[in-house]
Amino acid sequence: MKYIYKSCFQILPLILLIFACAPNKTTITTFILMRHAEKMTETSADPDLSSKGLKRANHLSKFLEAVPIDAIYSTPFRRTMDTVKPLSNSKLIDIYTYSADQLDAFSEDIVKKYSGKTVVIVGHSNTTPRLVNAITGSEFTDLEEDEYDWIYIVDLLPSGSSKIKKLKIEI
Repeated sequence: MKYIYKSCFQILPLILLIFACAPNKTTITTFILMRHAEKMTETSADPDLSSKGLKRANHLSKFLEAVPIDAIYSTPFRRTMDTVKPLSNSKLIDIYTYSADQLDAFSEDIVKKYSGKTVVIVGHSNTTPRLVNAITGSEFTDLEEDEYDWIYIVDLLPSGSSKIKKLKIEI
């Protein structure tokens, strides 16, 4: 019996060391932000996605297939909702809406609410970089009207700093 206790006390520091050195993913919060996919070139204030936009939306779902997603947000427009609909369907996650004219309040809310989680957010050519800026304090400029292929991956680290990756996803 004495031998068992001695063995446990010898192994315990090793177990604690393993847990102390293991990465703690729950403290990293990840936001995946993107502009909606290509839209129809009509004069409607709320156009549908074009055929290329629908293709991009489906590609996005496949691109993020292996990524665990905890929440999906979109502005309440058809083009943004339709961009993440295939992802929402494949992950069986509802799409929540946010107001594009309240980005500061929205950024504060999601940072608090989703600590240690991964969240996809779809916006517009001006709101997506501005939301990245609100979350991180960076200074990205608005996207051009014909730019649909940029994805921002923002990792908020336990230290309070952030890492931003801006990826070009061509289809």
